[in-house]
Amino acid sequence: MTEEDYLTRLRELSLEQLSDLLVKVEAKAAAKKEEKERRAHAIKVPPRTSNDIKKMAEEMGLDLSGLMREISRR
Repeated sequence: MTEEDYLTRLRELSLEQLSDLLVKVEAKAAAKKEEKERRAHAIKVPPRTSNDIKKMAEEMGLDLSGLMREISRR
């Protein structure tokens, strides 16, 4: 749809319909803003370093050297 198509459709609406539409648009914008803020304030886990992973693997008795080499190549 072009801008003119949108304007034509909006001109066909009554004041009450336009008011309802405005309320819905504002509510949707507020919900998106809240979601964005929620995501921004979410607890973020720092990325693990390869040393951390190696240490964890050693503690569990696992040998991840082949996997770590493959990851470092990529």
